[in-house]
Amino acid sequence: MTHSENALSRWSRLKQDHTRSAEPDSSSTAQKSIEVEPTDLNRAATVTPAIDSAASPAFDPASLPPLQSITVGTDIRSFLRSNVPAELTKAALRRAWATDPAVRDFIGIAENQWDFNDPTAMVGFGPLGDSDDVPRLLAQIPVTTEHGCGATTVDSRSISAAHQIDDIDHARAREYSLLAALLSRSPDAQMIEHLARLDGDTTPLGIAHGALSAAATGADPERIAREYFDLFIGLEHGKLLPYASYYLTGYLYGRPLARLRDILKKIGIERTAGQSEPEDHAAILFEVMAGLASGQIIAPAGTDRDIFEKHLKPWIGRFFADLERAKSATFYTCVGALGCVFMEIETEAFSHST
Repeated sequence: MTHSENALSRWSRLKQDHTRSAEPDSSSTAQKSIEVEPTDLNRAATVTPAIDSAASPAFDPASLPPLQSITVGTDIRSFLRSNVPAELTKAALRRAWATDPAVRDFIGIAENQWDFNDPTAMVGFGPLGDSDDVPRLLAQIPVTTEHGCGATTVDSRSISAAHQIDDIDHARAREYSLLAALLSRSPDAQMIEHLARLDGDTTPLGIAHGALSAAATGADPERIAREYFDLFIGLEHGKLLPYASYYLTGYLYGRPLARLRDILKKIGIERTAGQSEPEDHAAILFEVMAGLASGQIIAPAGTDRDIFEKHLKPWIGRFFADLERAKSATFYTCVGALGCVFMEIETEAFSHST
C-alpha cells in the first residue's frame, strides 16, 4: 500500500485480487464489477436514507390537532411520531402539562411550605388518635374474624371478656399501652397526673417507672407538648422517626411496612379509616402487641412473638436508645429509658418461650 493509496482504493484493490484468485478465467468481468469509482460508492450510500424516507410519510401539519385544543384528556401520541418536528412535540407536551393541575400545580418540599404549629398539616405526621385514655386508644384497633368467604368485624372489648389471660400478660398489655399512648401524642394533664402516681421498686423496670413518675410530678403539660413536638413533629422532625421502615432501610413506607401489613391482614387487623400514620409506627405496633397480650385481638398462638421478633426487635431498641439520648428531651428521656428496659425484658422472655 502506497502512501497515496486511500482506504477506498485499497479496499477495491484487495477485493479485485481476491476475485482474480478465485475465478482466473473471468478476470475481466470481475474487474468491471469491482473497480468502482469512489463517486459511485458515495452515490450508493445515499440510497438508504431515500428508502427510509419513503417508509416514513412526510410531515403534514394538517394531520395534527391545534395546540390550543389540547386538554388533560387529549391523546397527544400523534405529536410524538418521529416525523414531527421536535419543537412542535415539545410545544404539545408543554401544553398537556400546563392543562393538567396535577402537574401544573405540583409543589415540591420547600421551606415554610407547611404550618409546623399544626401537627395535622403534614401528611404522614400528627396524632395517632383522638382518644383521651389508653383503653379507648386500644379499642380503636378493628379486629376481624373470617367466616367462609366473608369477614365479620368484632368488637375487641367483647372478645377480652371471653378470653382469659394471666396476670403477666395483663401487665405486658398495660406496659405496651402506656408506651403506645406516650409515643402517639403528648400526655395531657390527666395522664401526667396518672404517671406521677406510678409505683417504683428496685427492679430495672421499677426504677424506670420511678424515674418517669418523678419526671411527671409537677410537669407542665405545655412544656411536655413542646418537647413532643420538637422530637417527632417540628422543624427538626427528622430527629426521631419511630418507624420500622426508616430504622431498617433509611426510608419511610419501605418493605418492612409491606411485610407487616401482610401479617396484620392475616390476623384480621385493618387500617382505621382516616389514620395518617403507617402501621410500622412504634405506637401502632405497641397497640397491636397490647391487644394480643390482653386477648383483645384473637390470633393464633405465637403471633405476638412473631410480630415482636420480625417487626420490633430488629430496630426498636435503637429507637428507644436514641430517644433516651435526645439532647432536647427531659421527660421523654425517661420514656426512652422505660422503653429500653421493657424491650430487653420482652426480648429475654421471648427467647425462652417455645
